Amino acid sequence: MKLKIYTILSLVLVMMAFSSCLDASSLMDKEDVGDLYEKDVFKDPTYARYFVNDIYYSLPKGAEVPGSWNGAYLDCATDNGEARNLESDAQRFNDGNWNAESVPLGSIWSKYYASIRACNKFIENYDYIEERDGVATRIDLEYLRAQVIFLRAFFYAELLKHFGGVPLLDKTLHFGSPELKEAKRATFDDCVKYILKECDDAIAVFRSVNQDWASNNFGRANDGVALALKAKVLSLAASPLFNRPNDYPQYDSQDPNKDLWRYSDYDKERWKDAAKALKAVIDLGRYDLYKKTNGTKSAYETYFVTRNTVEESIFPFLKGPTIDIYYQNLPFNFLLVRGKGGPVCYNLPTQDLVAAYEMKNGMLPEQEGSGFRPLHPFSGRDPRLEATIWYDEATFCGIEFQTWRRDIDSEKPWGKDYIRGYSRTGFFLKKFMDKDLNPTENVTVPNTYPIIRYADILLLYAEALNEYYDDPSSVPDDAVCWAISEVRARAGMPDVRTTFANRGWALTQENVRNLIQNERRVEFAFEEYRFWDVRRWMIGGNTQKVVHEQDIILKEDDKTKEYGVKEIEKRSYEDRMNLMPIPQSEINKNKNLIQNWGWSPRVID
Repeated sequence: MKLKIYTILSLVLVMMAFSSCLDASSLMDKEDVGDLYEKDVFKDPTYARYFVNDIYYSLPKGAEVPGSWNGAYLDCATDNGEARNLESDAQRFNDGNWNAESVPLGSIWSKYYASIRACNKFIENYDYIEERDGVATRIDLEYLRAQVIFLRAFFYAELLKHFGGVPLLDKTLHFGSPELKEAKRATFDDCVKYILKECDDAIAVFRSVNQDWASNNFGRANDGVALALKAKVLSLAASPLFNRPNDYPQYDSQDPNKDLWRYSDYDKERWKDAAKALKAVIDLGRYDLYKKTNGTKSAYETYFVTRNTVEESIFPFLKGPTIDIYYQNLPFNFLLVRGKGGPVCYNLPTQDLVAAYEMKNGMLPEQEGSGFRPLHPFSGRDPRLEATIWYDEATFCGIEFQTWRRDIDSEKPWGKDYIRGYSRTGFFLKKFMDKDLNPTENVTVPNTYPIIRYADILLLYAEALNEYYDDPSSVPDDAVCWAISEVRARAGMPDVRTTFANRGWALTQENVRNLIQNERRVEFAFEEYRFWDVRRWMIGGNTQKVVHEQDIILKEDDKTKEYGVKEIEKRSYEDRMNLMPIPQSEINKNKNLIQNWGWSPRVID
């Protein structure tokens, strides 16, 4: 009888979780399971834990375009990458072939509102959860509650990043509820304040229960994670997309609703607030850059193929063992990946990304005296290049990559990895793959996707200080140079002042800004950062014009190689694309939802 009751309760919980986490704002259109069943389910702390675990599953799980079936990473919708599949969701961003009725990230709105509703449901039923000896103490339950408060803040932060201000729903709304059908967008400012308060509330509860953050709870939220989210939200809010001077070129300056998606004014103090929050994360003394090496792998390379990276991975999503990362990114002609058939090389780094990697002395490849060798273009470069990208003549599992071609008139075989339509950039993605493992053998790799990592906190801290102070040299404790240099040192690159001296650059705000933007590009390549960075910096109109491939020709006479650069794709980018449009389906359901600037508002009765 007891087993039967538990089975029924399990089924009810699964129904609740499924309707709460998978159905979205249409999730909010569903009738609830009866209150009696909800209370019965939430009495049991074991099921309450299951419910929270289910909410965690809504977190970002990797750098792929959310909902994409073809494994293309979001960086392929930037100048960092090119999707092999020209019909991929990432490619739709590049073509400009998307609108409010067909948003590549359209499921984000419904997905995160579904998760928010699940958080609301847990909080509303929290008082029914019972303490049970050997199962859960009140401290354990309070820790659960703090996690859910944080998760709700996280989901709202994701919506803020995509859309600007959104409706703030802090209670479960039922089908037909006027509050749901007529919910209005909160202003950008109000959404930021709401998220910050949620983070503060979560931090207070986390610290009251004093849970171990480092070992048993790795992958779960804690006070440090909430502090980091708060800092990232403040950094986002201080960025040019949301925090612009009145005389800044503003495509939306005359829109009476602009306070829904950005601040209506510029305030330099927002950068100071961001810097203060970022410093609070640093001052915890809890986090550091991962600096352990493994054989021939650098610390940077090792970080992405290691499970236990607690010092740097502030908030990771722990993925189960898989071989998919190899299947998705190895060259098409590579050995069959066990159980998957031939690899499909979904994600192709561009020549534009490769060009962003400095020489190991910090100089730019094009500078005189940098040490760049045209016939050996990958030699002597920032070590992160080798850790991130497979290039011509690189080897894996004893197999050499060949992305060269012969002269167009030659009838002799071309490089085995030069297949038009597959390796069209001349490069393959190496990041996240362990070069010491053979994917053709009986191995799987437990990947860890860092949603928030310490290197991001350091570079955001440098950015916030650089934007607040007019002169980076005047920043107390040389903090701008220190934070950037920390990240560069782990990669094996010289510090900021040495780098600038080698380049002949002055330590100005603009030069430091350019360094930070490039540092973020190479440090976080194919981790999803670039897509959002170019938007918050409002530089997409420059970066998304055209991308290039490396064209390598093997000469017939002396067998030497000639390295060239060719344009492979012109891209489309408009100012309105800095923010995602609210899905048209949501506008149709709620006439009070005001669309973001530039995305044709249309309401269907």
